[in-house]
Amino acid sequence: MTRDFSEEYYHLRNFEDLAYDAVHLLYLAHDVDREKDQHGYEYTYVRSSILNTLLLFECGANCCIDSLKLSGSYVDDIDKLPFLSKYEFFLSNVKPQIKFDRGSKETQAVAELKSVRDSYVHPKVKKRKYVQIDELAWDAGFGETDILKIPRLPKQWGRSHAVSVLKATNDFFNLFFLSWCEFDTDTTCEILLGSEEASIPATSSVYIDCIGGLDRVVKEWNIDFKFLGKVV
Repeated sequence: MTRDFSEEYYHLRNFEDLAYDAVHLLYLAHDVDREKDQHGYEYTYVRSSILNTLLLFECGANCCIDSLKLSGSYVDDIDKLPFLSKYEFFLSNVKPQIKFDRGSKETQAVAELKSVRDSYVHPKVKKRKYVQIDELAWDAGFGETDILKIPRLPKQWGRSHAVSVLKATNDFFNLFFLSWCEFDTDTTCEILLGSEEASIPATSSVYIDCIGGLDRVVKEWNIDFKFLGKVV
């Protein structure tokens, strides 16, 4: 019997696409033959991987808020919060006895990545004085982040930085969804990936498409995606 969708809604959540783009672009960056790469494709892949990873935070936070089924102008007020505050608000609703620990190493890393994201998506002209490095070279140093050591200059991002960003993101989601919210992977996947209205706890089993595509990132860089039900 054909299902009647006339009274139903499709819920568009972009988390899965962003996650796979981040991972697959990381693969492409690592697979570039540097001796033949005349056009800097490696660095384009790296920047694109990092940007897609950074967008996961905002996307995930909005998916969480949507699952609370808030109504009225209250939703608009919550929507204006920074994404870390959205996660904190969500946790206070689903597990009010659990503290959103902004001092944890995972959360501090995310706060640092937020500054990288904000700088990337809201680019402004920055100025630095040139500093002489040696007799023949000068450089205008923009520094790096304190925890993950991500260069403030995106053109200096390399393969290792893309791995660090994706791992820090994965570690935060594991901590938040599995430890703090105490969700099973079905509930997490229903919130982040499902095409129907999300329920807490989940009312069905949600399976991420092509989850085998994550095998390499698990084996090579120990980025486990446990919060999505990836089995190592």
